[in-house]
Amino acid sequence: MPHTLSYAGQETRKFDRDRFLCSLFASASSLEDIHTILAFNIEISKSREMVSEGLLGEMRLQWWRDIILSIYSKDTYFDTEHYLVSGLQSIIQRHKLESNLFLDLINARSWDMADDAPKNEADLISYSYGTTAILNRILIEIMRQSHESLSKNLIKISNHAGIAWSIAGIIRASSVLSKYKRIYIPISLMEKNNFTTYEFQSQKVTPGIKAAIGQLVLLAKDEVNQARKVSIDFDKRNYLPVLLQLSLADMYLSRIKYFNFDPFEPKIEKGRLIRQLILYIRARTGLL
Repeated sequence: MPHTLSYAGQETRKFDRDRFLCSLFASASSLEDIHTILAFNIEISKSREMVSEGLLGEMRLQWWRDIILSIYSKDTYFDTEHYLVSGLQSIIQRHKLESNLFLDLINARSWDMADDAPKNEADLISYSYGTTAILNRILIEIMRQSHESLSKNLIKISNHAGIAWSIAGIIRASSVLSKYKRIYIPISLMEKNNFTTYEFQSQKVTPGIKAAIGQLVLLAKDEVNQARKVSIDFDKRNYLPVLLQLSLADMYLSRIKYFNFDPFEPKIEKGRLIRQLILYIRARTGLL
């Protein structure tokens, strides 16, 4: 890791600490590209919280769509003043990345602008796939060696890891999201467990809320288990920044369970040293 972080690296460390820690296990040649992609993800993921109305957030996403499309069309009009644009252009050209990866990642964030809860667990998984599994796919393409074919099993594992990571993150972010009146608990689970979005936003934990969170933990844990059943036909060392998400997601799910499925419990986020130790041990042993 370089002694001085780029601005993209600093932004990643500040706003996406866990992925930043995972990124430190990347090769030196991939690290800056990974930080640029993660910083781009931060930019689009915060589109809703930076504006007062969803429409304004959608305009921000459209700006990024235009930037991506202009890079692929080799149009010179795009705004090179933004610190990420030249880096994205270089990454796209060097790694020959497909435009739909970036556009799908941006489009998935459009759902944030509606401020509506997903209808059911399938919708939540679809959202998690779009916002996290696709991000993992971009990172995999960046870390893949030029002589290395793309493993279908690697994609399966990274998809499961991304969905598990997303669901665990949604639970962990419940306090912050509810303040913005954004609810990611599926409506089907709220109805099944007899609580409303208003009750969830009040952050008063009820048996129904705990039951719903427990069901989400099981959903995410199933993704972790499915990932661990996939056979490894690739060199894990080349993809640790993505694969280690599996270990951290599993740890967070265990902590949520330990704190009795209370999504507003701040202690879920404690234990930075433990996280670092888990990453180090899993990276050294290869046990994800």
